[in-house]
Amino acid sequence: MTIAADRDRLLDRPREALDRARRDPACWAEFAYDSAPDEEGRLTDRHRRARFGLLLALQYDRREADLPLLRFVLRQQIVHYRELVKHYLPADFLLAGLLVAEHRQVEDVWLHWEAKELSFDTALGYRDHLLLTPGVAKVREAVARSTAPARDRLLDHITRRPWTDADVDDWLAGQRRNFPGDPAAENLKTWSHHAAGLGDPAASRRFLLAWADGEPRTAGTLHMVQFHLASQGYLAEAIAVQREAVALAEPEERSSKFETLAELQREAADFPGAWESLRTAAAELPTHRRAWLPGLWCQVARECFLLAPLAPGVGEARAAFALGEEVLRAGTCRWMNGAVDAAFTAAEHLGDTELLARVRALRRIADEEQATAITERPATADVDVAGEGQSAAGHSEDD
Repeated sequence: MTIAADRDRLLDRPREALDRARRDPACWAEFAYDSAPDEEGRLTDRHRRARFGLLLALQYDRREADLPLLRFVLRQQIVHYRELVKHYLPADFLLAGLLVAEHRQVEDVWLHWEAKELSFDTALGYRDHLLLTPGVAKVREAVARSTAPARDRLLDHITRRPWTDADVDDWLAGQRRNFPGDPAAENLKTWSHHAAGLGDPAASRRFLLAWADGEPRTAGTLHMVQFHLASQGYLAEAIAVQREAVALAEPEERSSKFETLAELQREAADFPGAWESLRTAAAELPTHRRAWLPGLWCQVARECFLLAPLAPGVGEARAAFALGEEVLRAGTCRWMNGAVDAAFTAAEHLGDTELLARVRALRRIADEEQATAITERPATADVDVAGEGQSAAGHSEDD
């Protein structure tokens, strides 16, 4: 099957869904946020995949009459984010906002503000320009006349920086290039993410490997390929790619690369391989603790603790726990990356009260470190964390 045929096949169902949604608003409920527990008891949104497909179809067939549907979709994205995401900025969330903003209706400023205020990450990445597409002066005047509870906060925010209509139009033009109306204008990496979002891991893999064939085998390319293959369940291939990344790693990167390899091997139920990689990761930890590396000790320790319950015998499990404890005590910021929680689980698995007591002591140290580290977050800002070149799957074109 050709790339073009693969794209068209993936869009068949979303296009049919969009056609139904345009004809019958009663079917919009099929795309509404709908929480339900998965097999492991974690809450999921049963309609997220269908809504993602609908968003793609709307991106590739923009029409003025779709504004009510677009507002509905953005509201569902807001609810999904509030209930299940809470941090980072998914690109399909940004796409939903962009498609509404393109209609330049001043009344939508409140919907955009609700989206922007959801979290620290949306405050940074959901750009002011999305609120200002009807015209900077027009939006400011409308908000100033409003009696809405959020009036003062929103007015203060949109008057803080001297945005002009030209600024907004330039930004909007850039976003239209990032989220084009032609499916063929999206690169293969973006289509790999689209296929994953639509629930087709095999197509996702095909797009990804076709994209990688045209890229140099840099650390960034290898990370992208490994991460995506693993997320789609192709663990053996992901492990092979990560071994390639290990071979290319600079000395100060080796510990992190081996820790990632160990994680993949653990997920593939390869205890001997994961244990060997973890011992190497621990041995390769940097002798200095740079400010950008504090979480590395926690990552290696956490992986040791996660591996312990999978050990074939008690001796191997205790060895994994002991290495994790040694690494965690040697590091800083012990509250990071869930290392202490993993230590509790491992100690409970071993049924050792002495180990549990030591983990409780580590918990107290970690809590004290976290209390010291946490500072007040900045006020709502407007920084392009999503970046130019953002795809609808949450990755920039330079990933």
